[in-house]
Amino acid sequence: MDNNKIGKYIASLRKQKNLTQHQLGDKLFVTDKAVSKWERGLSLPDITILGKLADELDTDIYSILQVEKKNNIDIDKILQEERIKMKKQLSKKIMIFILPIIFIGAATLYKLIPFGYNVEHIRYTHNEDKLINLGIPKFSFLMKNNENSYSYKNFRGKSILTSEIKNYLNTLNHISCNDTTYFYDTDANITIIDYSVKGNLIYNTISYNIINGNYCLDWQIKEYSKKIGNINTIHTLYAEKSNLIVYFLPSLESENNQNKWLATLNIYYNNGKNSKIIERSKGTFEIINDELIYYRTEITEHENNIEIPNVSNFVIKDQKLILKDNYLKDYEKSIILK
Repeated sequence: MDNNKIGKYIASLRKQKNLTQHQLGDKLFVTDKAVSKWERGLSLPDITILGKLADELDTDIYSILQVEKKNNIDIDKILQEERIKMKKQLSKKIMIFILPIIFIGAATLYKLIPFGYNVEHIRYTHNEDKLINLGIPKFSFLMKNNENSYSYKNFRGKSILTSEIKNYLNTLNHISCNDTTYFYDTDANITIIDYSVKGNLIYNTISYNIINGNYCLDWQIKEYSKKIGNINTIHTLYAEKSNLIVYFLPSLESENNQNKWLATLNIYYNNGKNSKIIERSKGTFEIINDELIYYRTEITEHENNIEIPNVSNFVIKDQKLILKDNYLKDYEKSIILK
């Protein structure tokens, strides 16, 4: 049977009788919505009202159902088979409608649910051949690297991926220099200096930029070298005529993954007739902006009539060190070390 044809046939007979769907429904003790479903081929009249419907439309059951009139025909069986067929068709339509919704919902959840990250061991060959560690959000693919850069693709959401990367970075040492915080992996001896998650509607690209070693330690060495020149160069008194002899020797040691800036300061007085030691000390130093600050940790020898300070500040200018508070003014008006 063709349900659409049955529906159109019922509708045409109803209109010939000048009946509305509501009026026909009242006669059959059903709602106008039920009549509407019959006429649209969405359902069939029940066997119990099929005869009444035929009478109201001045026709017979066989004409309504558009089946050939035969002896011993089982109308109830025909209707039951049609209803089963219609239910299957309806279920199929519902599945066709629901499946895209389920797919969209699953894709949305996939983009929003955090799955965590894996620490992957990756070959690094730019400055040194070794294995390094990178925290890669799960389900990432298509890894690419170019010297110090590594990138991955991932279909999941940008905010979730960013959150998972931050969770990984929080397991590393946070180091600060150049007014920026970086992430240092002591095991792999690399620094992640930058990361990003960029992309479009379909996928996102996760990128890491790394530097071999501790970036802040290397940066500090470069900055100090710019200020005072070669770290192991002796700085001596810059004066045309002076009886004072000054040696300031900076040096660098690495300790517990930190730069340890050491220095020794030796000062002698020699006027040609006699000589004496003014100061022999050692300690540490740091450079802040344009000043070198020397912290004495031990004074081994010094002139009794001179009070040696615990800390001395030198202004840095053109890689020269100019002593600010000149405790040696009795010997030299200005102390400039080049």
